[in-house]
Amino acid sequence: MNLKRLLITTALAIVLSACGGGSNNNNPEPPPPTTVTLNGKVADGYLVGAKVCLDLNSNKVCDSGEPSATTGAGGSFSLSAATQQQLDSFPLLVEVAAGTMDEDTGAAIVKGYTLTAPAGYNFVSPLSTMVLGEMDQGASQDDAEARLKALLGTSMELSDDYVAGQNNDSLTEEQRDAFERLHQVAQVTARVIANNLAQIQEAAAAAGISTDDLVALIVDTLVEALDTIVAQVQAAVEAGGEFDPDAVADSDEVEGAAGVSGENLEDQVALLHAEANAAAANLVAEVSGNGIFWFDGEVEEAELSLEYGGIKYDATNQTTTETRYELLNGQFVVHSSDEFDMDDFVLTDNGWQATTEKFVISGLNQDGTITLSHPDFPSLSETLSATEYALAGLNTRLLLSKQENTWAWHKVMPESVSFSEGAKAFAIKATTDHDQYRLFLWDGCGDNGTVEGMCNSVWARMADGSEGPALTLASMVSATASDGSADHLVGPYVAWHDDMNILAELIEGGTVKYHKLYWMEDGMGMQTRSAMLYATGTWRTVTQSGQTLFLLALPDAVRHFGDHEMEDMGEILFAELQNAVRIGAFIPAGAGHDDDDEIIFNQTAKDDIVNNLDFTLFNGGIPPADFVCDNGNTQWDDSSGGPIVDTLKSLTQYRELVTDCRGDAGAMAFTAGMLTGYQFKEYDSEGNLETLILFNENGGSFTDYMVDPAETTDFSWSINDLGEIVVEVSDGNGGVAMRAYLSLLGKYGDYVSIKGFNEESDWAPMDGSVGEVWSDKWLRLAQ
Repeated sequence: MNLKRLLITTALAIVLSACGGGSNNNNPEPPPPTTVTLNGKVADGYLVGAKVCLDLNSNKVCDSGEPSATTGAGGSFSLSAATQQQLDSFPLLVEVAAGTMDEDTGAAIVKGYTLTAPAGYNFVSPLSTMVLGEMDQGASQDDAEARLKALLGTSMELSDDYVAGQNNDSLTEEQRDAFERLHQVAQVTARVIANNLAQIQEAAAAAGISTDDLVALIVDTLVEALDTIVAQVQAAVEAGGEFDPDAVADSDEVEGAAGVSGENLEDQVALLHAEANAAAANLVAEVSGNGIFWFDGEVEEAELSLEYGGIKYDATNQTTTETRYELLNGQFVVHSSDEFDMDDFVLTDNGWQATTEKFVISGLNQDGTITLSHPDFPSLSETLSATEYALAGLNTRLLLSKQENTWAWHKVMPESVSFSEGAKAFAIKATTDHDQYRLFLWDGCGDNGTVEGMCNSVWARMADGSEGPALTLASMVSATASDGSADHLVGPYVAWHDDMNILAELIEGGTVKYHKLYWMEDGMGMQTRSAMLYATGTWRTVTQSGQTLFLLALPDAVRHFGDHEMEDMGEILFAELQNAVRIGAFIPAGAGHDDDDEIIFNQTAKDDIVNNLDFTLFNGGIPPADFVCDNGNTQWDDSSGGPIVDTLKSLTQYRELVTDCRGDAGAMAFTAGMLTGYQFKEYDSEGNLETLILFNENGGSFTDYMVDPAETTDFSWSINDLGEIVVEVSDGNGGVAMRAYLSLLGKYGDYVSIKGFNEESDWAPMDGSVGEVWSDKWLRLAQ
């Protein structure tokens, strides 16, 4: 103990006490901080009656004592009683309750949801919510906005009022259209947030998930699905008619990509926290130690293809060792070939040359990054950095299912496996060290699809009106702009979607007019080819290594149109090779690319994955014959259309049969998280869909495809104390026309084994004394 310091402190306390504790006139209380007013707006469309607050504790809830306001007409609000420091430091939060008016529709919102915005924003929308969501996961505001702009395909500011922007006559038509598209995406994403909250809020509460974690999980999933949402919005706009955000949000594509499962919510949140706590990785230490490991795989036509490999560097001998394993007959075997897969063509001093995927580690850098080089093509060198995630305790199957390169692996990973202590994952970012001119290498098109021996060819419209592979660059250029009619356009096609294409009209001098060509029906019922100006841009001619190249800076609208290879590239390349025009990309030095859907692992994590695989979980994707237990099932009389009475059972007898079918597996239970937001498909022996069953938070439906037209019946459902699903169909008069008890017998991949007990008012007293017993397997999929 410091006795001298204690005595001084005591003496000082006595002096302060004698002086009134410092509250005398010589030391007046500081004046209260000056408050300011923040004026802003809230929208998917403008929202009236929503509560806005400054989220001082960042818990995604408007708490008592936090500065708050209610939005009025035009979504406007005035937030007072906050200091400038608070406004500069804390995010905005909006609670959009059921009953809030959406000025887009003029109707009250049915499902409530939450919106947020970073400090400094005064326009709160689903777009600002995604910006803050990225920042909560560790991104800077600049990086968050840049990533979202790329996903949205826009250069507009995400803090701007897109509702006002699309109606601002002082802006160009292209700018107004860009704001309108953001408005449409915001309408859809707001509904996705609301739908997810409605479906999993109850399960989250039961699991003890906090509001901020729940909102973070929904927004993170939304961002990961944003490219799908943008594509579906685009498709809806292209289809014509009035834009319906509800139809887009409820589409199979959007629900499949953006739906959050109510199952294993704790694991999902734990994974989210691991991502938020990621730190810069030291790749030098990893590759110099046990190495880093990649995974890849696919499921195609009920076949599972898996491979993985590792790369390690011996600094003493300056050598790179790479190993590769592939799945053959249920075992991983070393890929012993020294041959490497072919890669793109790259422009060198000797012209275009085909490359391979052979790379070696050529540099260990002091900042923890590593340099990869190609032994034969120095221009392909790139520097790799990484973000590191600690995986210990995280659910292995869940993580694998979230990543594009590991998705197929989750099919054979048991649900109960978690990563062990010391397991790590790395999200890699590659930065090019030199300018790269690439022509894509495509294969698999067959002999009929090749042009001069290559699959990579450029389909173009010629001056004589014919269409086919372009053989020269000059054939794709127009001296002057055409009148825009389909018959007079010349140029290469650069984007495709169904029966619509984007043609780039290259005009001498550097202007590009992008025309959308599509088929439409004239007044006589004839199909005619039509064209409309879709976007404008620029192009340039470059001479490099003796080769003439055309480079196009694609507008965002073109980059994100339909399905094509240009989605992530701002500048594409056309060049002549092997007597035809080929397409590729120009990648400047310093260009970086990272893919959040692809990760690699350290050895501990690799071992956790490889050593815990269970290939019985995937057998061509189809469960074995004994997966369904038919013991004691009721027989049906096809002539009478009813059950054979002697084979009916009581509910008690049914439950005894369930116990016998489960055998050593013991008791099993359905949970709300396994059902809510999922669809279940039942097929006949020939693979035809018989029944589609949907479970939502407030009810469900089953559609019978064995009748024409198909019939859909609504039902209510609950889960009883035995873990059985209890389904009831109303008779329309306050009674029950049909009641079913469904028991879980087992899981196999995405299939569940079901045994059920049905009683119908037409032939049963509806008291559990007599009913039909049946069994089946259902395929579970996200809605």
